[in-house]
Amino acid sequence: MLGKTILPSDEERGKKDDDHRRRSTTQIPTWGFLKTPLRWRRRRILLTVVGMYLVYLVIHNIPNGIVALQGQGRTTVPVDENVETFGPPPGTSAPTDGGPLSHTYAGPVKFYRLSTSLHGASHTQGFYALNRNVLFAISNLKSAATLLPMICEMSKWSRNWVHAAFMGREDIPLQDLLEINGVDKEKCPVMWHDARPDYSEYSTDARAESSVMSAMMHIQTFIHPQVVIMDDAASEDVFFTKAIRAKTRALGIPLIEVPKDRWEHLMWITRLDAGSLKSWHLPTVDIIIQVPSGASGGLMRLLKSIKNADYSGSKPPQLTIELPADIDSSVKQYLETFKWPPNENNPLATSQLTIRRRITNQRATQEDTAVRFLELFYPTSTTNSHVLLLSPQAELSPVYYQYLKNALLEYKYSSYGEEDSTNVMGISLELPPSLLDGKSKLIPPKPADMHTSRYTKLFPNAPSSQFLWQAPNSHAALFFADKWAELHSFLSNRIAKHHQTPRTPARPKLVSETFPSWMEYLLELMRARGYSLYYPGTTGAASLVTIHNELYHPPEEFLPPSSTNPDQSAEPPPKTPDEPFLRGDETSLPPKNDESPVISASRPLHVALPFEGDLPEIPHLPRLLYNGERVHPRNVSGIASSYADRFRETVGGCKIPKGKQRVVEPGNTKDLFCFGDEDEDDWEDEVVELETTEPESESVGQSTAKIR
Repeated sequence: MLGKTILPSDEERGKKDDDHRRRSTTQIPTWGFLKTPLRWRRRRILLTVVGMYLVYLVIHNIPNGIVALQGQGRTTVPVDENVETFGPPPGTSAPTDGGPLSHTYAGPVKFYRLSTSLHGASHTQGFYALNRNVLFAISNLKSAATLLPMICEMSKWSRNWVHAAFMGREDIPLQDLLEINGVDKEKCPVMWHDARPDYSEYSTDARAESSVMSAMMHIQTFIHPQVVIMDDAASEDVFFTKAIRAKTRALGIPLIEVPKDRWEHLMWITRLDAGSLKSWHLPTVDIIIQVPSGASGGLMRLLKSIKNADYSGSKPPQLTIELPADIDSSVKQYLETFKWPPNENNPLATSQLTIRRRITNQRATQEDTAVRFLELFYPTSTTNSHVLLLSPQAELSPVYYQYLKNALLEYKYSSYGEEDSTNVMGISLELPPSLLDGKSKLIPPKPADMHTSRYTKLFPNAPSSQFLWQAPNSHAALFFADKWAELHSFLSNRIAKHHQTPRTPARPKLVSETFPSWMEYLLELMRARGYSLYYPGTTGAASLVTIHNELYHPPEEFLPPSSTNPDQSAEPPPKTPDEPFLRGDETSLPPKNDESPVISASRPLHVALPFEGDLPEIPHLPRLLYNGERVHPRNVSGIASSYADRFRETVGGCKIPKGKQRVVEPGNTKDLFCFGDEDEDDWEDEVVELETTEPESESVGQSTAKIR
């Protein structure tokens, strides 16, 4: 039992080996009492009788003594140590005038109520290190009122085994505490643990802190929680906060602290599973902003929206800004006083802002600008170091980062997400009005287009749905660390092969020249690998990001001949075979974005998203090819395989031996190119599963794809 204190066995204390020496076998024992004089024997007998009488008097009067002590507000040690005794501990008096209790008791810690609930949670498989157990830890009544709505909300979604442990000094019974906060155990199926020790309300701070750490040890042994969630430190008891932080750190359990007065805006975390919550502190995000020449005017509005966003419970991202050679004086002055992160309460905090400025605005080729842009960032970890690309035209919603973290944890770190998100390249904040050609209108899928009827049944009035689209985004999109590193690999091989065969004809351009050239390279990779971006849906007209039309400026590599920049030549670069992609004959018209309002800071994220903030599983999402045509998920790999084969021959310079195919290594794009140094290990026997007729469009049977 957890309440029992294990003491060392009562061995012979202080005995020396001399006490165990054998006596001589020739010694004859003598009986000392035979030698005792008669008067001494009578005195001993009399003392024995008197002693026995005194013992009788003490035993006979003990009950009366207990009643008297209890009448004075005191109690004695219980006869049965397995039964909890209530009231003041031994030697302590309860206040008679209703004053505060004295926190003076420093006795051993015993848990009389914790054992039963922990044993009752055996069905949650807490004996495994990896499980679905999430623990909410609570110390005082104020924090209980804050966390109980989140606790019950998480239990409603049935993705985790939800546990709640009370560890404070409050002596209110657990059932009363739940009733006061309106918690119905049947409607809120949570495993409740009373982890308060005996005499908790009289404990010293040191004993209270020790009891929290001891309770966490027992909880760890029985349920192995994947994460611990607590209220803000300013709302909790000091001893509790200190103990929880220290013990979770020692046990290697992630700790999430709900920021003060922000619990409703973090309600979206109740939809995440234990795998996502366990990874709360793992992902990092770097924001990259590349400002084209003549387009620095929109930078201030973007930076203000970044600064005013909600980063509750998270570390703000690193920020890198690349400036052109010429910038507005107002922008220069603004950057001189701009601090990131704000850190008003900690002026000594380390800055996470990096500013780079180009020396000249000399016109560059499509290849040069793509290389320069990708070199702005490379992940420190191909697992956790992600990058968010933002255009100076963008203005972010205050909840943009909450959304990104929600989707990132769900699709990259959840218990099932790593496998399902293999072909997801990142998360877009923007829902573009048109396709990649900049002309055709994008028709987003509806909830009825999802590959499950669950959402139309539960949310029949949902106006929109999230979806996967095989199209890059340069305005506002987060790219996963491993996929960004793979893009580096692709561009490196792509450029090397292009220089090795300079007479290769330029390829038709599928992406409008209103977008930067690196998007064309990225589209090639996405089509060859079957990758898609996750595009958002909202419940109203407000969006996660607004792209302003008046701030549009053409990419430098696609500037028209009429450009007046003195650093640029009067004519566009020649259309030679060395260009990787063909240029358009006409200058592309500026895009016309919707410029919808952004979601306000007062609106919780789970309210602004479809399906009450429940992010759909990847296999359920509708999918679009790069040209906007719908495709069934099972056909994506076949279409990608066919495109990759054509790419290897026309761009990669490969002559594929009969019956063979290239060996594909995760994160490496070498298989798409041949440089003449390939050996037998680079090829493997071709595996052809079946030949099917699959749709690339909404109608079935319009294209043929070979699935391998």
